[in-house]
Order: sequence, then C-alpha cells, then structure tokens
Amino acid sequence: MMAKKNSKKAFTMAEAILVMTILGIIATIMITTIKPAQFKKQGFRTLAKKVLSSIDTATTQIVINDTKLGTFDSLIKSDGLSTEFKTDAAATLEYYKKYLTTIRTEVPTTSFCKTAGTAAALANVEAAYLKDGACIGIVATDSYANETGYVTIFPGEEAPGVTTKNITQGLILFDINGDEEPNTIGEDGFILPVGTGGIMYDG
Repeated sequence: MMAKKNSKKAFTMAEAILVMTILGIIATIMITTIKPAQFKKQGFRTLAKKVLSSIDTATTQIVINDTKLGTFDSLIKSDGLSTEFKTDAAATLEYYKKYLTTIRTEVPTTSFCKTAGTAAALANVEAAYLKDGACIGIVATDSYANETGYVTIFPGEEAPGVTTKNITQGLILFDINGDEEPNTIGEDGFILPVGTGGIMYDG
C-alpha cells in the first residue's frame, strides 16, 4: 500500500505579499483612527522646525551679507544707505526673499502672517507665501515690545531668556500651512521676536 502524499501547500510569494499589504492597511487605519490629533500635531511640529530652520539660515545670511554692522539696524539698501528691520517691513521682506523661495506676496489681511492670531491685521507688516506652502510675515515695528503676548511661542515652548523688553526690532510670523486651519499659535502659527542681532529663539 502506497503512503499518502502530504498535500500541505506553502504560501506563494504573491499570497504572502498580499496578506502583508492587507495587514499594513488595517494597521494604518487603526493607528490614524486611534490618535489622529496626536499624529497631526507631530507633523505640524516637524514642519515648524523645518520652516524655522530655513528662516534662521536666511537671518544668518542677511546679517552676514546685507548689514554694515552685523545688526538689524544697519541693513544696507541698494543705494548704499542703511535702514532698519523695525522701520521698513517691505525692505526687510525683500532681504528674506533673497534667501527663501517665495512664490507670491498677495497675502490676505486675515492670514496669521499678518495678524499673529489677533482679530485684526498688525500695523507695519509685510508677508509672502513660501514655495513649501508656508507663509512668513515681517512685523517691522517695536511698538509691541512691551506686550506679553509677543514672545516666542513654539510647539509648547517659550524661548529661554527672552523677555518682551528684548524685542527691539519687531516680529517674524510664520504659518506652516499658509491660510489653512487651525491658524493657532503654537500649532501651525508661530511668533519669533526679533532683536538687533536677529531672531531670539534658542529652543
């Protein structure tokens, strides 16, 4: 009598890949369903750090290449004369546009980059959209220097050692997703205080 052959069959490679793909889809759905807000905030934080890094690099370039004394109160204009961050938002934005890729400057007055999260647009502010979808606003005035709301607010942090009295040149505002919601300080919108030497954020 002949022995019975083992009819057990192994998974084919295609079947194994199909099963793994289905399991991956299920896992992704479960993860995004369980903690969508947490993942969104983490994504915001990553983007915010990236935009902050770009602005910080641009600031360094401006200080090195476009100032007489290495300070924001000695910006060199095309005619060779000096201007200041705090008195000339339009000129200051042009310096940033040299080192950041901007796509257009028609930013609505309701944008975070013109309001800093307040009900109305701030005075003396110029803004532009960046290529990656973020926007940047230059608030060229020191009239906010004594208001406690205008200190660096960045993913749950406050820059160590920065007080409102240090804000002598103005603010740099940025929103990582342009005019999309939530337009909230510390989530997708951020405020960087600016002193004579540049951005005051060490976090």
